[in-house]
Formats: sequence, structure tokens, C-alpha cells
Amino acid sequence: MDAWLDALRARLPGHAELLDALVELCRADERVRVLELQCSIARGAGDDLSDLDLGMAVADEDWERVADDLPARLRRLAPTVDLLAHAIPEWGSRPHRRLFVQYADGRQLDLVVQPAGAVSGRVAGAVVLHDPDGRLAEPRTPRSATATAEDVRAWEVLGWESLADAAKYLRRGSQWEALARVDQARDLVLRLWAVAEDVPYPAFGLTSLLDVEPPRLPDGLDATAARANLAELATAARACAELLRSAAARARIRSGADWPESAMADWVSDRLR
Repeated sequence: MDAWLDALRARLPGHAELLDALVELCRADERVRVLELQCSIARGAGDDLSDLDLGMAVADEDWERVADDLPARLRRLAPTVDLLAHAIPEWGSRPHRRLFVQYADGRQLDLVVQPAGAVSGRVAGAVVLHDPDGRLAEPRTPRSATATAEDVRAWEVLGWESLADAAKYLRRGSQWEALARVDQARDLVLRLWAVAEDVPYPAFGLTSLLDVEPPRLPDGLDATAARANLAELATAARACAELLRSAAARARIRSGADWPESAMADWVSDRLR
């Protein structure tokens, strides 16, 4: 870990400065049992504009007190524009707190705090910065690292649902609602494309496709973009439908799905024509 931080100090000294301060904070507070860095900077792919994606685990009985104290402690690390402490809706009732910090010099911190009892194993590409109990000693593959055939089925049908809504809003002349649905469909297409390309964390779609080297965006993606203009949106929706059919077909094969193309495909495509 020390060698990794030395290399980061040479390449991104501002980010390393924040990490050094956080490691010192953890070592000085026995309640903090884990500090882990993930995503682009951990992989060595980050730059000056990258945020620091961190996970912190705290002794179960103390995690809420530490989470309550952290905003003030994080603000002291550098001049701060704003800070948000909140719960991630998708995590439901799972105990945690997310803290987002925007520092005045452009650096960003994205830190999730949770009880230590909920943490074990490290994900691929993560950098362990503090782990006196060895909780992250063994590798762990999170559920989101891959997609199941059921995920593929859901993303395919949801993509056609979004395009069905887009067709409806185009008929009504509601360009902003149509634009939102085309954008939604494109996001689902990119999840399916990530499955087809065997890219890790396919649920993150565009981000995951851009994180691999070289990036693996599908041909024709530009044609799915449009302004809030009915004619442009109709063209973009049809292009998105073509990509959805292609991405879903490949994703079904990759995931081992044993069902055919959704019946929504022809039904929606006819309406878009």
C-alpha cells in the first residue's frame, strides 16, 4: 500500500494528499476498521478530474456516531464547496451513510460508511488503505460484477417499455417526455451491450464500457442521440430500437438465456415506424 501511495503522490499529489489524511484519520480512531479505495484511481486509470470512491467500515456499535462526526472532519481536509450526507435509495434498509464532498479546488470525495460486521473480502482492483483486522484479505466477487440471464431479460423488456413510451409521447407531440424515454432506453441498451462484451459491472452501462481498454461502445450509438425535436427524436428512437435488438440478442447468448427475443421488439418497432 505504501508503494502504491508513493506512485500516486508522484502522479496525482492532490488526491494522494486527501488519501494520506484519511488514512491518518483511520489510524488515529480505533473505531474505524476498514478504508478501501475503488474505481478509476484504484485501477490506475484516474486523472485530475477523477473522484475518490471510498468505502469505510466502522465498529458496529459506533458506526452511526462516526458517520455523524465525519462531515465536520472531511470539511477540515480542504476548503469545501458543499457536502451531502444521505442514504442511497437503492440500498434500502441496509445500514450505511454516503458522504459526497466537493472541494473548492475541484477534487471530489465519494465515501460510503457502514458497520464493519457487514464487510468482508475485497473486490478486484480495489486498494486496501486500512485493514488492521484483515477483513479484506480474501478476494470477493460482488453480485453487480456480472449479470444473470434474468437481468438480461429485465433490461431487454424495460428497454422496449421505454421505447413504447417514447412512441406514445412522439404521437402526443411531447418532445421532452419522449427525450427522457429515449435516453432511458439507451442506458438499458448499454447495459446489455456490456453483457455482450463481457465487461465487468454491466449494470453501470456506459461507465463500465468506457472503463475498459479500449472502450467498447457499439457502432451506431451516435444515431440514438437527439435534441428535444420530434423529428430528431423519432429517428433516434428507431436507431435505439435497432441497437436494442442487436444488444439483447448478443446478451442473451452471452448470459445463457434460453428464451427468444421479447415479443415487444416487433410491436414497438412497428409503432416507431
